[in-house]
Amino acid sequence: MSLSATYLQGVPGAAVAPKPSMASRALRCPAAAGGSRLLAGASHSQSRRLLAAPSCGRASRRRATALRCRAEQQEQDPAAAAATATVAAAATDSDAATANGGDSAAAPRQETAAAASRGAASFPSEVLEGAELPFAAPTDQDRFWTRLKLAFALPWRRFKQDSVLTFTLEGEVSDQARSFLDSGLSMPAVCGALRKAALDPRVQGVALEIGPLGIGWGKVQEIRRHLDYFRSSGKYAVAWMKQGGEKEYYLATACSEIYAPPSAYLSLRGFVTGGTFLRGVLDKVGVEPQVKRIGAYKSAGDQLLRRDMAPEQREQLSAIQSDVVEEFLRQVSTARGKTREEVVAFIEEGVYDMERFKSGGWVTDLWYEDQLLEELKMRTTGLRPQEGESEDERKKREKALAAPLRRVGLRKYTAVSPSAFGLAGGKKRIVVLRTSGAIVGKSSGAAITPDSVIPKLRALAKDKSVAAVVLRVDSPGGDALSADLMWREIRQLDAVKPVIASMADVAASGGYYMAMAARAIVAEPLTITGSIGVVTGKFNLSELYGKIGYNKELISWGRFAQLLADNRTFSAEEEALFDSSAQHAYESFRNKAAASRGLAVEEMQAVAQGRVWSGNAARKVRLVDALGGINRALALARHAAGIPPEERLTVVELGKMRPSPTALLGGGALAGAVVLGLLRGQSPAQALAAATGAAAVGLASATGSAGSATAAAAAAAAALPVVGPAAAQLATLTSVLQPGRCAYLMTEVDALSVGCSSSSSSSMAAMGGGGSGLAGGVLSEAEGEGFGFLGEGRADEGLGLGLGLGEGRW
Repeated sequence: MSLSATYLQGVPGAAVAPKPSMASRALRCPAAAGGSRLLAGASHSQSRRLLAAPSCGRASRRRATALRCRAEQQEQDPAAAAATATVAAAATDSDAATANGGDSAAAPRQETAAAASRGAASFPSEVLEGAELPFAAPTDQDRFWTRLKLAFALPWRRFKQDSVLTFTLEGEVSDQARSFLDSGLSMPAVCGALRKAALDPRVQGVALEIGPLGIGWGKVQEIRRHLDYFRSSGKYAVAWMKQGGEKEYYLATACSEIYAPPSAYLSLRGFVTGGTFLRGVLDKVGVEPQVKRIGAYKSAGDQLLRRDMAPEQREQLSAIQSDVVEEFLRQVSTARGKTREEVVAFIEEGVYDMERFKSGGWVTDLWYEDQLLEELKMRTTGLRPQEGESEDERKKREKALAAPLRRVGLRKYTAVSPSAFGLAGGKKRIVVLRTSGAIVGKSSGAAITPDSVIPKLRALAKDKSVAAVVLRVDSPGGDALSADLMWREIRQLDAVKPVIASMADVAASGGYYMAMAARAIVAEPLTITGSIGVVTGKFNLSELYGKIGYNKELISWGRFAQLLADNRTFSAEEEALFDSSAQHAYESFRNKAAASRGLAVEEMQAVAQGRVWSGNAARKVRLVDALGGINRALALARHAAGIPPEERLTVVELGKMRPSPTALLGGGALAGAVVLGLLRGQSPAQALAAATGAAAVGLASATGSAGSATAAAAAAAAALPVVGPAAAQLATLTSVLQPGRCAYLMTEVDALSVGCSSSSSSSMAAMGGGGSGLAGGVLSEAEGEGFGFLGEGRADEGLGLGLGLGEGRW
């Protein structure tokens, strides 16, 4: 567990007082040594009332450290956490009525009146629909204080005046912040850097290299919003693309200029959505999937059960694809000064010649890397060829342009304190609790588990300095029991202080189960959500056993003792019991969703049935309350907590992504292990051998946790792009489901497969919600110009999840 802090920035209703307050008393926990930073500062102008950001005062640092310590102590002592959990009587009574099943619709109806005070109706329209991230230009006084603070900045936070912020957007961008040794990209780092750079007088502009993205449309929209914020400052934003499709181009159009080499591969051919089906393969090897899906649209498991796409699946995927297409056409036409018809005509033409991109105004110009670097150097130095310049002037200019580009990388710029820009914090705090990955009962990897989330929720309920909580969800769902346990705790916390849910790329099925416990739900227009349904089942391996000469005999006592036996099919009685248990789980999910959203059970049934929705469509059917990103959710949390607009506010980020062994190697953990060995008295050779051996063990443990089949699936996903997406999603089912155990899960066959024609393999792998071994973007601080356009690394392949078919587990 980790804790860092930022502050409310650019949200409707957010405001800061003109003078800072540093008074606070809190003990610093020893367990937090070497922990996260808490940024603090103070604003200096009422004109910046709508913009508050991170600060780093000692008092705030102590408060944040104390919060982290309490949460860590509860994680380490579940019994103590349970004893100290805050339980509201109203929530207890209402939740207890539905906790044991969905066969009673009376309890949800009783909660409907109470739920009426929740949702969109309890917030003013300016908070729900106002500008989410407005830019307020700094005054002369703000600029004076900023320059004064920058003059005393620490050495590792300094860089040259008129520099360009450069980084590569490629591969995965995690929704959770990353640790120091994990060099991958994260949404807090990217969005935070763009916010700071807009106000940093040292930053002249931003230059991005955009490559194939391993993220969904929700995160792309969030990044695009922050690029718009940066451009509102009057600074330039440049995008450079060597290859990409519709998603990458959509993001690039948020920049004021788009450049590409003449030989670039930009493919704008339209959108394709699909699914993979393995029933034919399973029949050939003698494996019978006995899958039960509750909900006409619940397609999780279809890739095992069916040979083709179901009509209901085709309907919902077509609707989501239409939403993506409309958003793409609207934003691209606006950004490039085209009509909607012109964008459609260009895509239908199937253009492959980059000269056509340039002549049609779809890119600014066709430049190689060195040409763009030359242009950026002229901008940062102000030296351009002039008519009638003397020989000395020409030599001076050429010498200046021969020097490296004045730039600062994302990794270095992340360390720059936002307090240098006159942005403020306050005593009252809103905590952003980020959860990402598949929902499972136990996990040591990137997943959402009750053991990791519930202690934090209980610690937040006890902490009096926390006024509200924003629950950030980026998950396709998973284990039904785990989702329900966390739903209960979120409801308990919301009875004490407001909880607002914010959805990233996907918050569907079990992910939506968590979010619906909040007082209000915010989603991006293209977030994938809903999928209120259930899937469960087992494998019948009797035919496979016969083919390979394997035999299994069971001795049992009890009518249904062999219900989940993998060496035979269900009997009629067993199938009836299996079906009724799945229906029971579905009705429990549906009824709790109805109660949480203030809808009648019949109304929820009409929009449930396992159907997935885009954020836009979900708002229309009242599954979400507002459209936007994390800043919109913070505005709702401020309003729900009753914090006056003029009061300063601190926003604390809670939770970091657990790095994979490969990410640790990319981030320098191998070098750290070598140094540790040298300090222990080992020779350089011994230290290197020990470090590489430890890295190999780490990789082996990561791939061996689900058996040898896991490593095989990971290798298949890396080596065979065609089979990879199916294997990865099948592995997700393996990691989440147990024979006969219900799951609230949405897989790649659902709307996560919405991709672009030119990068279908990357988009298919990219939208797995963070739990399917996605590719990871790697950053490195190469200050010279010999390592790519931006001095940043490239994608690092993530680890896939395994397919464990032993003993009928899947």
